[in-house]
Amino acid sequence: MKFTATTKKLLVCLVAFSMLAMFLGTALAAEPQFKMRLAQVHPVDSDYDLRALSFAKKVFEGTDGRIKIDVFSGGVLGDWTEIFEMVQRGSIEMSMAQANANFDAQLNLAYYFPYIVTNSEEAKKVYGPDGWAYKIIADLWAKHNIKALAVVPLGMSGVSLNKVPEKVYEPGASHGLKVRVMPIKPCEWTYEALGYIATPIPYAEAYSAIQTGIADGQMGGPPFQAWQFKDVNKVWVQYNDYFESWWFAINMDLWNKISPEDQAVMLKAAQEESEIQWGRADEIDEEYRQKLVKEYGWEIVTFSQDQLNAIANHVRKTVWPKMEEIVGKDLMDRIYKESGISR
Repeated sequence: MKFTATTKKLLVCLVAFSMLAMFLGTALAAEPQFKMRLAQVHPVDSDYDLRALSFAKKVFEGTDGRIKIDVFSGGVLGDWTEIFEMVQRGSIEMSMAQANANFDAQLNLAYYFPYIVTNSEEAKKVYGPDGWAYKIIADLWAKHNIKALAVVPLGMSGVSLNKVPEKVYEPGASHGLKVRVMPIKPCEWTYEALGYIATPIPYAEAYSAIQTGIADGQMGGPPFQAWQFKDVNKVWVQYNDYFESWWFAINMDLWNKISPEDQAVMLKAAQEESEIQWGRADEIDEEYRQKLVKEYGWEIVTFSQDQLNAIANHVRKTVWPKMEEIVGKDLMDRIYKESGISR
């Protein structure tokens, strides 16, 4: 069969048009249905940055590219208090951050509530996806137009000091040391119950407060936070006064627009990253304690489980009745019931 010059040109045009149509179709099919930003304040290359990036990758692959999440680490989109409000409004789609109790005092259950647990094993049972605190907190996030996907554990808290208190193992003994606490009442009450002079100071001012003698130490996080004070303190006391939890979370209005199938992918990815970090939390705590000892000569004070139980019981009896003023009787009644701790 012979083709005329005109026919050949027409065939070439048709082939070219078909290839262009295929290219455009592929390009359009590859365009994500949802583009999201996930904000978190921990440094690039930290465990938490890696968890966020892995989560985003799993979601993209699991949804065949329908959901693309860009991770912004190091607080470049705002600090964690600002991020909470932005996710609530939908001006940022996702976060890996703490609950902001400034918006709802009941969120102290997710932020700072002393001795809900005394060790990481208890924390996983209570704050894991089947835990009673997890379920309460997820409902509290939902009240603020945020869907909680999974907990990202940071570890158990304590206090860094410039010397070991003489009666550190005696619950309620007075130590005469001034400790910078987060400027919220539950922290103040807890460290007063632990025998310190609680001094509310913003975190940004904590280093200079210790450096200038305004405070003898600081609380507010696991051992990795103590690392920030390695040059001005000498002692770490592992009180386990609270479990620090951060959360994968998404704006609820956006969540409701996502198909159930893709929602399931996101939940699975968040819970897988959560599980990885549960396995890392104790390891990271020990890693930073050892760095403080080996590189800076710090002294580490830890407690047996019996000692922790005694300290926890003392703080609960002193502080938990006051917590009712903050979180309300109904929630406090549920906390007593679910935790199995008597008034």
